[in-house]
Amino acid sequence: MNTVRKLSVAEKIGFGMGDAACGIVYSSVTMFLTYFYTDIYGLSAAAVGVMFLVTRILDAVTDPLTGLVADRVRTRWGHFRPWLIWFAIPYAVLAVLTFTTPDFGQSGKLLYAYITYTLLMLCYTFINIPYCALGGVITADEKDRLSAQSYRFTISSLAGLVVSVATLFLVDWLGKENKQFGFQATMAIMGTLAVIMLFYCFFSTSERIRPGTENNGSVMEDLRILLANDQWRIVAIITFFSSMAGVMRSAATLYYATYLMLGGVESAAGTAMKSAFVSTSVVGTIIGSIVAGYLAQRYRAVSLFKNINLLLVLIGVVMFFIPPNWLVVVFPLYFLVGFFHQMYQPFKWNMMANAADYGEWKFGRRITGLSFSGNLFALKMGMAVAGAFVGFSLGWFGYQAGVPTQTSLATHGIIGLLTIGPSLSYLILYGLAYFYKLDDKMMSQIQYDLAQRQNDINETADEHSPVTTGSTPQPLTANGGNHHA
Repeated sequence: MNTVRKLSVAEKIGFGMGDAACGIVYSSVTMFLTYFYTDIYGLSAAAVGVMFLVTRILDAVTDPLTGLVADRVRTRWGHFRPWLIWFAIPYAVLAVLTFTTPDFGQSGKLLYAYITYTLLMLCYTFINIPYCALGGVITADEKDRLSAQSYRFTISSLAGLVVSVATLFLVDWLGKENKQFGFQATMAIMGTLAVIMLFYCFFSTSERIRPGTENNGSVMEDLRILLANDQWRIVAIITFFSSMAGVMRSAATLYYATYLMLGGVESAAGTAMKSAFVSTSVVGTIIGSIVAGYLAQRYRAVSLFKNINLLLVLIGVVMFFIPPNWLVVVFPLYFLVGFFHQMYQPFKWNMMANAADYGEWKFGRRITGLSFSGNLFALKMGMAVAGAFVGFSLGWFGYQAGVPTQTSLATHGIIGLLTIGPSLSYLILYGLAYFYKLDDKMMSQIQYDLAQRQNDINETADEHSPVTTGSTPQPLTANGGNHHA
């Protein structure tokens, strides 16, 4: 009989630390990098839009390649965990370099931004692709896996709260009047925390699900299987539009707070207000992640996913018509945006794991790394399109950095980027959910069939083994599997 050991709370926390490490830098990028490039570093909004489009598309192309390599990497620690420590320190160093303003001319600064940001996102890929794949192999129990994802996003949201609350204060405190140095020093602190958390994740997790046979097939065959997986295709499109919504709103937030809520006035009180506004959404994400874990045990995941996205559409539309200086209304609405956006994230990432299981069930071959990296490709493409769209839109609207009073067109454009743009993506997600068929009942059958196949493989191996112990090998052992095989 196939048995599955439940994940301990300690391992779920350790798993969540990996995403917190990724997120503490990624959140800094999504929340502050566009604003940093236009208002601190000195690039035009249009130049930033082009750079984000080019570098993120290039970065996205490396995602499937990383997944293909990760599926074929064999170490005593597994396929995916070693990547967390191989690239931890380079990740932290590149985070600092990306938020460093060199003493170059305009062309030199643009080239430096291209190089450092591209390398940072490449290093992020080398960590995040294997980490996301790790979420699909730490346990075969779907409910336990969903619980681990809930821990992941709760802890990651706490890291995001640290970023949103502390960043602007640290920039002012460390940099004093020199905001360029303030951002550089702040990212040194964030990078150090990321390294510590990545090492913690590595040492506290295990890879329990191993393929029946190691993947020695051709790359083209893996790609053919991936693209033939209809449920993976649906999840990839869902990932794209989810990324679009989150990045568009995050990139527009500081412009909304700085120029529409505060009128472009820089002061200590203004810094506190901006931090409070950004943090309001992040607090919502923390609570949303916790509630998601509770609801997942009681309601159907697909229904929750659809209804949450519909609520996000409605909130965005309402917020579009609320004047930015109505703080008593704007703050609660922005809290709800963070609450519901993060609430569906565990369901979305569990959809990715389910699609990988479905692919193995349907085609007889497990390509976890490629499956997750393909979804991360969709996520990066969503980032590229959203980041470029925000940059181009600010230029089209006539936004001017540092000008306290923006034009009417720029004002309404910023509001639209924060509200209506993400709402359109959430509406598409609501529709896409109707094409996703891996509900609780079907996943129970898939997990049962996969477990039976693994038992058959183990029994066949026993029959051909020269020495037997009288016991049937289990695919999931009490200590998480033999990592030295």
